[in-house]
Amino acid sequence: MARLIVKSPYIKGSSGGGAGGYAKYIGTRDGVELLPSGYMEYMSERPRSHGLFGDEDNVDMDTVMQELNEYPGNVWTHIISLKREDAERLGYDHAAQWRNLLRTHRNEIAEAMHIPPSDFRWYAAFHDEGDHPHIHMMAWSAKPGQAYLSQDGIRQIKSKLTNDIFRQEMLHIYEQKSSSRNELVRTAHTEMKTLVQEMRQAIGNYPEVEALMVTLASQLETVRGKKKYGYLPKDVKSTVDEIVNQLERFLAVNDCYQVWWNLQCQIEDFYSEKERKRPPLSEQKEFRSIKNAVIHEAENIRLDRITFEDKDAEAIADQDATDISSLPYECWKRWIVADDDTAPMAECDVAAVQLITKAEKGDLHAQYLTGNCTRMALC
Repeated sequence: MARLIVKSPYIKGSSGGGAGGYAKYIGTRDGVELLPSGYMEYMSERPRSHGLFGDEDNVDMDTVMQELNEYPGNVWTHIISLKREDAERLGYDHAAQWRNLLRTHRNEIAEAMHIPPSDFRWYAAFHDEGDHPHIHMMAWSAKPGQAYLSQDGIRQIKSKLTNDIFRQEMLHIYEQKSSSRNELVRTAHTEMKTLVQEMRQAIGNYPEVEALMVTLASQLETVRGKKKYGYLPKDVKSTVDEIVNQLERFLAVNDCYQVWWNLQCQIEDFYSEKERKRPPLSEQKEFRSIKNAVIHEAENIRLDRITFEDKDAEAIADQDATDISSLPYECWKRWIVADDDTAPMAECDVAAVQLITKAEKGDLHAQYLTGNCTRMALC
């Protein structure tokens, strides 16, 4: 259940005095809060005999009932309520607070009902009852047939009022969410750099992610222009998304994502409390920077910006630098073909033989990749 409940039935106009009778009912029934009288009512300071309020401080019940009984259009009867603990904590257990809220947002409510502000008419009363203190608000247009309220309009009203009532609490959660978002982005960037470092050290803790990174590096060869997520072809985006989703397997990333998700759920609970399933990280639009970090690291691989440890540097340098087949990325490309189940068998065999031959000759990159293939085959 949402923190603020909004229901919006309506009464058809000219229905035997139904609208006028409803106004009298909400304004005089047991539990209604009677607001202090204005100087126009009996020229006294005694309490009023009803609890109706609207744009003006003084509301004459007989005038309201006559207007509504003669009105031929539909009259909406919004019921807006809070949980008792929220109402008491935030000061909405008194009519004055609700009156200020509705007056502040009356034009936005009118807009949601497709009524120009100048034609908007409304009255309301506060009932301090049970577990859900609430108001009854009657709203209509001065021009019959003009008003229209859809489910989207109801959501607009609910959102505007919720944002105001819970403003301070939501701001606090948004601040926490922003901080957790930054922490998740930093952690994901760090884990990506660590992954590439482990690739260059042939540690291979995450062979599936490493394979996807190599695939992405290969795909980026065909990309012209900006190598940013928004500019990539659909198939390349798909690879990036899969890598980002795989990052959830990293404990530090998963923990940060869960903190952010819990805060996101707290915000959504203001509008609708329901069970939610955490979506894959790639589906969260707030984390586009993680996708671009993945692309950046894959581009480093493609451009041979990853290097092996210093202890291996001399051995790699001894290889024939003019032979393109000795470059690390060429080894990666052969490994992709050798490990591709969809490629022709002959091509897979040729690529595998080339890698094995280079590995037997002492090529460190080929040794790492053939070892990786062996580990994957044994899994």
